Amino acid sequence: MSLRLLYPLWILSILLVMIGSLLPASSPAIRAIGMLPVSAKGLHFCAYTWLALLALLAIKRRPVAVLAALAMIVLGVALEFGQKLVPGREFEIRDMFINGFGCLTGIAIAILSRRIVLAVNSS
Repeated sequence: MSLRLLYPLWILSILLVMIGSLLPASSPAIRAIGMLPVSAKGLHFCAYTWLALLALLAIKRRPVAVLAALAMIVLGVALEFGQKLVPGREFEIRDMFINGFGCLTGIAIAILSRRIVLAVNSS
């Protein structure tokens, strides 16, 4: 995938997570997601791992990329509070921790994969 496409993909992914987090429980999209053979907690973890990983891949300046990836934790907390206002959705502190752990996992994957690529290229 072209590096130029990573930034728009990251922004689109953020928007999709925001929309999915703030849709009412009775919406067709949330009902369809609920029928998937994966837990909601697993979806939280994967979504935030993806968001943090994409931030680190899409943003060239390393300090800015790390801050953007860590900002995904703040996004997860904010959206969880936002769910208090959405019919049929619940505020769960556990989801905040899962989102944060997902972000940290995405950061770790990016750092480890970069080190592996650098080691392979230097040998």
